[in-house]
Amino acid sequence: MINKWIVLLGLCLSACTNFDYQSEGKDVPTAGKITIWADFGDSLMLTQMTEVFVSKYPKAFLQFKFTSETEILKAVNSGICRVCILHRDLNSQEKQALENRSFKVRSAKFARSSIALVANKKSPVNVISESELKQGLIGNGGRKEVQWVFDRLGGNNYMYFYYRYKLADKPAPDVVSVQGPYAVLDRVMAHPESIGFVGINSLADKTDTLAMFYQRKVKILKVITDSTEASYPFQSQIFTRQYPYLQDVYIHDLQGYSGLGSGLAAWLCSQPGQIMVKKSGLLPCFDAGRTVEVNTEE
Repeated sequence: MINKWIVLLGLCLSACTNFDYQSEGKDVPTAGKITIWADFGDSLMLTQMTEVFVSKYPKAFLQFKFTSETEILKAVNSGICRVCILHRDLNSQEKQALENRSFKVRSAKFARSSIALVANKKSPVNVISESELKQGLIGNGGRKEVQWVFDRLGGNNYMYFYYRYKLADKPAPDVVSVQGPYAVLDRVMAHPESIGFVGINSLADKTDTLAMFYQRKVKILKVITDSTEASYPFQSQIFTRQYPYLQDVYIHDLQGYSGLGSGLAAWLCSQPGQIMVKKSGLLPCFDAGRTVEVNTEE
């Protein structure tokens, strides 16, 4: 169920297009200027979403700062970042620490994503098991002579495995860090021994020429677990939860008032925002589906 504040703000979106800038930060749900912090891996998806949002609300100015999850959390804790998008909810300790400093945290889950494993076209690897991957990231074997390539060791994807597999603070020798999701894909294209990790939105948008270019140039691997058959990281397997490496995507609003951050959150959970989520290859949280009318008259 959508949070009550999202419902209320959704109503505001249709009514406050012409508001003046009267709130604490000189922004309202559909107008003003804010900076939103997000992971590098979401740059394509969020840039496209911003274009649609701003076309509807031309007085809104959304400036994104793309960096790593660890840097986003540092900015949140320092008070610099007031709106961010992460591939996880803030945990109870993080929320309590912010609330103890009088930061009101409002979070909305608007999508579910997956972490795709990609290999060089010449690689003999087509399927990888979860146990092989875990051992490789820990540094206890796994597939021999494989380099595991991540977009920054503080990014959403690496931190997911860091917490899931309780990795050591010092990465395993075969773990490689590069700058950005497309740098991951370039590395995989150039090195047959590499297996890279990227958010599915970097590959799945069939209307984006860059995403389609890379999907033709790399091989997306199936992943097998002890309890499921090998599966791909696409929407159907995200929906059924067959694919093991899934992330819920949240927008976190710490503005403390009804500003542009909460307006964007409401829009992301609305039908237009959810359509953009689906277009990007992610699974919408509030998919409105479609209505089909059947004519029974002869």
